[in-house]
Amino acid sequence: MRVLFFDEASLGHHAIWIEESVRALADEETGAEVLYAFPHALPVRATHVPYKEPASHKYLRRIQRYTGRPVYTTAKWRCLGRLVRRHAVDRVILMYVDDLLNPTFVPTVPFRWVGVYFHPRFIRKPSELSPIETLRSPSCEALYVLDGGVRVELAKQTGKPVFKIPDFCPTNCSGPTTKTKLLIEQAQGRPIVGIIGPVTSHKNIGGILTIAKRRDDLHFLIAGPFFPQSITSHERMLLADAVKQPNVTAFLEHLPHEELNELTAMCSVHFAAYHDFLHSSNKLIRAAAWRIPLVVSEGGYMAECVRSHRMGVVCDPSDPDSISTAIDDALAMGRAHRGWEAYAEANSLEALRAALRPCGIRSTIHA
Repeated sequence: MRVLFFDEASLGHHAIWIEESVRALADEETGAEVLYAFPHALPVRATHVPYKEPASHKYLRRIQRYTGRPVYTTAKWRCLGRLVRRHAVDRVILMYVDDLLNPTFVPTVPFRWVGVYFHPRFIRKPSELSPIETLRSPSCEALYVLDGGVRVELAKQTGKPVFKIPDFCPTNCSGPTTKTKLLIEQAQGRPIVGIIGPVTSHKNIGGILTIAKRRDDLHFLIAGPFFPQSITSHERMLLADAVKQPNVTAFLEHLPHEELNELTAMCSVHFAAYHDFLHSSNKLIRAAAWRIPLVVSEGGYMAECVRSHRMGVVCDPSDPDSISTAIDDALAMGRAHRGWEAYAEANSLEALRAALRPCGIRSTIHA
């Protein structure tokens, strides 16, 4: 039994996610031989299959976007098929199946596959196109979702077993660094609002920077890579002003995971009131690990988790007053209850291993 993990994206959380998932299944010792197709080797007990997405795919993506023809999707499945034949794989775990789905495409492939579906938006937002035909393919054995709130409905619509997979993220920290010392110095004892991760419009960078302008009693940490094309001209102006403010510390770069965790753990509250973000985020597990309240948007899975586990406050992301009030309410929250621990246990490495174990067993995966 040969199981291949497949993910073409090598940046950010993708690398962490595939590494921990490969390690989880390899450590389970189900008897399966575990392989992973990825641009670079990972420190895991599994066979590395070097693979990088062909450069031509970026052009096919544009053609598909403008014409609706599934040329990009078809090309991705064709590449996957060649990998499977070359390495005699029995089952493929698509670590980001979202990128292989299309409303008009049904893969006809001679191998079994399992998809980890990050953003099944069409269930929470019915106005969006549904890729249900791909998911109904006879070759699809089962699906995993990070958004537990859509699991039952997705199973009903696809006719496939759908499992909740933990949104696991390692929380090991670097210890003090130059950047952490600078943050302590600049915060001057004020509560720290964390704005962690890539700086983009959908993460509502404009909304939180508007708050930073008016709240001198708070300190704001921006930590993550910045790509100018990913935000509007107005947001670029706000960001240029913000980095000069005495109540803002900004590290607009890719940071080592352990150092990012160290900075994350220093925050008093985390801002995650994103625009039109309906699903899960690893900010939840980081918040649970260090009992740091979250401010999230109304609607969607993060709001459901924050309410059910009492890990933060929900706000209207389009209303600066709502965001500001939510930050104050989050700072005032009690942190002694078991909601944090319950969420951390449900999304631990042990939970990830248990969730993936059926993929290493030869028999068909059942609900």
